[in-house]
Amino acid sequence: MERINTLISEKGVIYLISQIVSIIATLFLLFSYQMKKHRTIVLMQSMASLLFGLQYLMIGLYGGALCNFVGMIRSYTYSYRTKSKYVDHIMCPIIFSIAFAAVGYFTYETVLSLLPICAMIISSFVTWNPRTQQLRALTLPTSAMWLVYNFVGGSVVAVGAEIMSEISIVIGLIRFRKKKQSVTSC
Repeated sequence: MERINTLISEKGVIYLISQIVSIIATLFLLFSYQMKKHRTIVLMQSMASLLFGLQYLMIGLYGGALCNFVGMIRSYTYSYRTKSKYVDHIMCPIIFSIAFAAVGYFTYETVLSLLPICAMIISSFVTWNPRTQQLRALTLPTSAMWLVYNFVGGSVVAVGAEIMSEISIVIGLIRFRKKKQSVTSC
């Protein structure tokens, strides 16, 4: 209890609340990689993005917040992949990439602020891919970019979230891998 009081007195109640929101967002993110269907994965990631966006907003990392709010819309849109000719068209991830570039233009502060922008541009194509194993595998580099951003930005829980996310991705890759059929000779 004393540690919590010290944390509140040093960082404030808003910071503490932001970290609780980050924990909830982390749960959505971690469980998303354990889902089998693309639609379920991206819908859970949409909720995680909303919560991470709120968390970043509370701690003053506005680039990360805007990236996550646009990411929430992107993930929700991608939940209609294979159900909408507009979402299935290659222009869809291109439009979201342009949106992330615009966020980067308006929120640029340092080279560090480019990490979430780059991660979200890359993930616009990664999460658009309906092949869930490729989605999981190609998310690893973008997760590393967010890890660095969170570490330098001081979001302690989000650092842990990215580490756990990478572990969850690897578990998902192993769980859902297709076993090669062995060829037996007669």
